[in-house]
Amino acid sequence: MTGSSKYQNIVNRFRLVLAALPAVAAVLILRYVLQEIFDIGEVATFGEIGSVITGVTLILGFMLGGVLTDYKESEKLPATVAVAMSGFRTTARSGLLVKDLDASMIDSRIANVANVIAGWFTGSHTEEQMWAALPDFPALIVDLEKAGIASHYVGRLMVLNGELNATLNRIAVVRNTSFVQSGYVLMTLLVLVLQGSLAIVSFPSSIMSWIAPSVLSLAYAYLWLLVRDLDNPFGHSENDGKGCGADVDISPILLAARALNS
Repeated sequence: MTGSSKYQNIVNRFRLVLAALPAVAAVLILRYVLQEIFDIGEVATFGEIGSVITGVTLILGFMLGGVLTDYKESEKLPATVAVAMSGFRTTARSGLLVKDLDASMIDSRIANVANVIAGWFTGSHTEEQMWAALPDFPALIVDLEKAGIASHYVGRLMVLNGELNATLNRIAVVRNTSFVQSGYVLMTLLVLVLQGSLAIVSFPSSIMSWIAPSVLSLAYAYLWLLVRDLDNPFGHSENDGKGCGADVDISPILLAARALNS
């Protein structure tokens, strides 16, 4: 791994923390303005906003548990795509070589489809381009059958093509849909209410009156961002193509596409 790649990984890991810092700054600025400029004292105790904290924690826990279920499944999908692409070429080449046919005729067609699939993940190709490229695999199966490869190779190719299409469809659903849209509305509203409450709540000591709101504001803003980020574990094309720390590892797909081009 190059130095720039290591640096980018470090930045990605702390991207959400950095993104949550404006919320902390907003709470502290509002707290300072209310107390020092408008002379509005701390009007609620920490115990009194406990119900708000409980409500925010519950909805965040519900949303986080939901998106983590899809995230754990999504971690397995890139390897499935990579295995299907690599297995397609291996099976097709084997079927041709058994018949003493030129196997190089299929390499460029398979590589082209693999490049479009990899490009869809990284953002260089659209979803429409990806779906438009996929029909070349079943067309290739038909051409191979016409070329005379054995039926069991054709059957295996059809299975691999089906697995590839099913997996890509699942990834597309994960990318294009959000987990419980109404839950996001409630979660956002409660987090905003909590952030506002932290600007007026009182604490026993003057030091904790600034430290505690900062820590709580950072924690809940981070969790809010984390839920939204985990909801799309295939956001590698976001942030100018840099993705974020919550994206699943798609290196198996990129490595498979590179191998298919060699």
